[in-house]
Amino acid sequence: MSQPTNNFSLKFSELTDTENKTLQKPAFVVTELRGLGFHKINFLTRTTIVFFLVLLFSVTKSFGQRDQITTQAGEKIRCRIVDETPTKFIYVYLSPTGKILRNEIFKNLVSDFKYNYYPENLITKGNKVISGSDTKETGKSGATPEKTTKQTTPADTKATTSPPKQAEKTVEKEEKTIVKDDKVNAPLTPKKEKNEFDNYLKFRVGVRGGFGNMLAKIDAKDEYGLYQEKLLRGWTWGADFSYFPTDNFGFGIMFHDFQSKNSAQNIKYRFLKNGELIDTTGSLNNKRSAKFVGPVFYFRKNIDYKTMVILGLAPGAYFYNDKGEYNGTKIPYKGWDFGGAATLGIDFMLGNDITGRDIILSLEAGYNYGQIRSMDFSDGKGTVKLAKPLDLSRVDFTIGLRFTRYPRYLSN
Repeated sequence: MSQPTNNFSLKFSELTDTENKTLQKPAFVVTELRGLGFHKINFLTRTTIVFFLVLLFSVTKSFGQRDQITTQAGEKIRCRIVDETPTKFIYVYLSPTGKILRNEIFKNLVSDFKYNYYPENLITKGNKVISGSDTKETGKSGATPEKTTKQTTPADTKATTSPPKQAEKTVEKEEKTIVKDDKVNAPLTPKKEKNEFDNYLKFRVGVRGGFGNMLAKIDAKDEYGLYQEKLLRGWTWGADFSYFPTDNFGFGIMFHDFQSKNSAQNIKYRFLKNGELIDTTGSLNNKRSAKFVGPVFYFRKNIDYKTMVILGLAPGAYFYNDKGEYNGTKIPYKGWDFGGAATLGIDFMLGNDITGRDIILSLEAGYNYGQIRSMDFSDGKGTVKLAKPLDLSRVDFTIGLRFTRYPRYLSN
């Protein structure tokens, strides 16, 4: 009745016309489904199915509160952990009213976390939150009735034959009481209490110190030039205080002081007298100081949960002082002007999960820009404008120790 062909399809040439018309359509559909991979399925229908599956997966993930996060303060949070970064856990949880809320927590504040810790999921019914096990036990009403066996008496039978309306009212009142008790006694997460970790990583205060080199160009062709060149190198130290209202941006105040000194005997040098350079020979002793103070703005970026890159920009003022002694005569120079400073460093958080990672070891490189355009030479003429500004530009390399909060173990 049928003959196989080279392409493994079937021919129905021996069938009657009626039989052929009846079988042609099913045969065509089967061949096309096999060859074209169900091409006849509508694209919009497939998109709708995929969207529905993704939506169902998301809703299931949100309501499946089976994970547990334990904070350093001992608080246990029942939630669903949806994302994790090098520094944070991002999770969703159900409020006592049944709303899905999203929150974040620093890993430094977490002592332990477990996936699928709870055997049952949390679901909502109306405005109350119940677990999967509660749903199985309580049925539709959400409350588990107590079963009691009691021998009935004729008086009891008479009492139970009250009017149907009154019985319905009594049942409704009991159900309302049960729902109200569930709202009060079955919160998802206890109210978070204030603890010492609330301001964690909000503050950054400490000191730093290191080496500095001024960038002023000195003509070092003679011994006095070499003497001046040595005064360009010295030590720097400073302190700063900052507050971070967000994870990445902060502001505060910065102070640092650069100091250098040098001395020599029987050296040819030049000094200013009445605005003129005078050459002479004798002993020299100089102590220089360039102090800076101003507001600072920080940008902070995490590399991992305990390493951060931090950039600081600070406009401010420089206060310059040179306590010079020339052949036994002390002539202090002083002046001030506006300038700026920038720092780029890496913060390493020290400590552990028990005591807290509240100590920071900082490695920084800094650039300072400033010029002194007027100076007081202590000659009774007051502050005079310089013919050529004194360049205070400098690069620093420092190491610092800072705190993110007052350590608990230092207060004991």
